[in-house]
Amino acid sequence: MSSGGKPPSPATALSGGALVRSRWWRRPAGGGAGSIASIYAVVGLAWIAFSDRVVSALFADPTTHARAQTVKGTFFVAVTASLLFALIRRSERRVSALGAELRATLDGMSDGVLVVDSRGDIVEANRAAVALAGAASKDEILGPITEWARRFQVRSPDGAPIPVERLAALRVLAGEPSAHYDAVLRRADGRDVWVSVAATPIPRPGRRPLAVSVLRDVSAARHLDEVREEFLSTAAHEFKTPLAVVKAYAQLMSRRDAGERRALAVIQRQVDRLTRLLEDILESTRLRSGEGAGRAERFDLVALARAAADRIRPTAPAHALAVEADRPVPVVADRDRIARVLANLLENAVRFSPAGGEVRVRIESVDGQAIVSVVDRGIGIPPERQGEVFRRYYRAHAGTEHDYGGLGLGLEVSRAVVERHGGRMWFESAPGAGSTFHFGLPLPRENA
Repeated sequence: MSSGGKPPSPATALSGGALVRSRWWRRPAGGGAGSIASIYAVVGLAWIAFSDRVVSALFADPTTHARAQTVKGTFFVAVTASLLFALIRRSERRVSALGAELRATLDGMSDGVLVVDSRGDIVEANRAAVALAGAASKDEILGPITEWARRFQVRSPDGAPIPVERLAALRVLAGEPSAHYDAVLRRADGRDVWVSVAATPIPRPGRRPLAVSVLRDVSAARHLDEVREEFLSTAAHEFKTPLAVVKAYAQLMSRRDAGERRALAVIQRQVDRLTRLLEDILESTRLRSGEGAGRAERFDLVALARAAADRIRPTAPAHALAVEADRPVPVVADRDRIARVLANLLENAVRFSPAGGEVRVRIESVDGQAIVSVVDRGIGIPPERQGEVFRRYYRAHAGTEHDYGGLGLGLEVSRAVVERHGGRMWFESAPGAGSTFHFGLPLPRENA
């Protein structure tokens, strides 16, 4: 989710904000009670040390002396009890005040907060968490977190229920340092709410830790994402028809003299480029809307790679495109989408090898996977930009002399397609030495 944002970690929410700024957070432990106790200790030691001498000096008669000792002891016990009672009451008031300030701080947070104990029970929830779930009171929230997840139908964005053991709070109680994911809750009124959930453990010296989960409502951001995706999909579809008409008429006119044919060939190449950009937009939208891996069929990956190279070869006369494979490599996948992945990688290899040279596609079977590698000897990718290469709309060479345009969707779409097929994509690159992009697809069982 691009615009929803990640919720603050529970540690940040509970210690980086209002709690740190509150008076009680900075107040020295013990405060005035410590000073009173110190004074009492000094006075008590002095009383014990000198009171017997004073009584002995004042009352020589044994009977009177004994009575004075009894009165003295009773007075000491009474004063001590009164002082201890006052200290206890003072501590209780302070604890009560601290609890009230903490309660007010939690209830003042706009994000929902759930506190989960080591048994997996929600023992505290703030006002925002109650409102987020549409519950009538906090009592509907408290109790086993598994029951909370069942009642409010906690699901992953694709609609599948989140397994109990994958709930963020239980994960951190099991030892993970933190947990974060997006989820959907079904409110008490039946309305779905998109939330971003983050949890961290709260250590307690000598006791088992608690888990604090922060839930942020990102429904508005999700709606904006959906509107944007719908717009992009609609716009891409609307562009495809006029582009097809322009290309058809350009092909018709190219049958005339040679000069016009050259000009019209340029028009056709640019139309093809626009068509590919629109296909990337549509494919990105389809994948983000959860359309899955598409229509699976069995085909030879080597033959598909050679067909992709043949389509690109006329537009890259300065490059030597070669496909290397020892034998056919059959896979079961969506042929059109895998062809789009191969085209994206080949087009990138050609585009970022402006001086020309060899671009090789190597296909082999390794450990139950078909591994495809597209190798170029072009400009490479700067190390500081390699970590963002697969991010949507990211262009590694934007703002440099090697900025050759594009939408920054090709690699994002390609990796998503491969992952939807149960594979993965990775790369190696060095500035000035070129790049090698790999992707792997599972082989059919009989070929694994």
